[in-house]
Amino acid sequence: MIQSEENIQGGNYDIAIVVVSFGSLVRELAEGLAAKGLKVLVVVPGRDYKRPDVCFKSERINPNLFIERVTVPRLDKNSMFQKLVLFCCFAYRASKTLAHKKINSFLAPMMPVIIPYQTFLISRRKNKPFILLLEDMVPDTWLRRKRFSRHHPFVKMIGKQTKRLLHGSEKIIALGRDMKDYIQTNYDVPMGKIAFIPNWGKLSQDTFKYQPPAENRFVIMYGGTISEAQNLEPLLFAAEIVATKDQSIEFQIIGSGMKKDELQKIVLDRNINNVKFLDLQPEEEYKKTMDSASLLVVSLRNESKGMSVPSKTYTCLAAGKPVLAIVPYGSEIFLEIQEDGYGIFCPPDDPQEIAQAILRVKNDKKMLAQITNNAIDAHRLKYNDQVAVNNYYKLISNLLDKG
Repeated sequence: MIQSEENIQGGNYDIAIVVVSFGSLVRELAEGLAAKGLKVLVVVPGRDYKRPDVCFKSERINPNLFIERVTVPRLDKNSMFQKLVLFCCFAYRASKTLAHKKINSFLAPMMPVIIPYQTFLISRRKNKPFILLLEDMVPDTWLRRKRFSRHHPFVKMIGKQTKRLLHGSEKIIALGRDMKDYIQTNYDVPMGKIAFIPNWGKLSQDTFKYQPPAENRFVIMYGGTISEAQNLEPLLFAAEIVATKDQSIEFQIIGSGMKKDELQKIVLDRNINNVKFLDLQPEEEYKKTMDSASLLVVSLRNESKGMSVPSKTYTCLAAGKPVLAIVPYGSEIFLEIQEDGYGIFCPPDDPQEIAQAILRVKNDKKMLAQITNNAIDAHRLKYNDQVAVNNYYKLISNLLDKG
């Protein structure tokens, strides 16, 4: 029988991590910190974010890690209003949960909105340090994409919260160096307050070796959310160009999202016959699909430079695959490719250059082997959970020592 958390350790924690979804990155971080001896509390909704019919109970993973599941109503994240209600409800109930526990530091990501600010307020009341995980910049990214007016009341409210979070947090973890530069320049955040720690893929015990693609088959694969932020139209137009040069190259787009129907219509209307759309796949099946790909696509809009970093990059590296990065100049992924050589860079909105890059890699077996080996090395040496957890642990430990 599982004991209550209070009976086990009196509800006394070194750090509370407050998130809307207990995904693999959060789990790996929490388990890694707990393995290093920190008492970790993760506060998360009791319903799965993507599948609200699926419910979970609070659980103790090990003596140092407790997952507190907060009751939330069943709401649809694809409805903007319902999603906002979900965030407000979780933020309120998570705050109530945190208020009655002994916690020595707090960590929350910038998104979703409202939740990190409420966690920050609890940290102020307890006079304990707050760490902001800067994975997305709001409302800045909304304004760049012209989704809202600068004078919209909601934008003004979130803007005030963002400024207070950036200046009030003891530490800010930026996922990209372009994000670090952005908040230094636009929010006057002191350099010493910002730590650059990229996301990661879980370190595999398997030994990757370069395996050339099957003869007469070269697959370019994108997997993940299909929305405005991914800007996949240039990839489709590049596929159209490639089809006139080499019919053996296949493009796969796997996933779901608000833009999927629109992209499928482009392919149908323009009769682009080398692009296939596939639905979301179970994890094991998806891994096999990734294994069969030659290049994995990572994309980011020009407007998103300094605003976010596509975390799927590190999943690609963990799979031992090189990256076709359709990202802005100077963005974090651009910088990493320059340093680590784990893929090919192409600027967004230039289908001709994307097509030429694909054809060049496909026809240069030595180049493909080199970037594949670079991807494997980059994952093993830099972009894995062990490296990331060590960096988080040092940052948190230093804050706790000062307190």
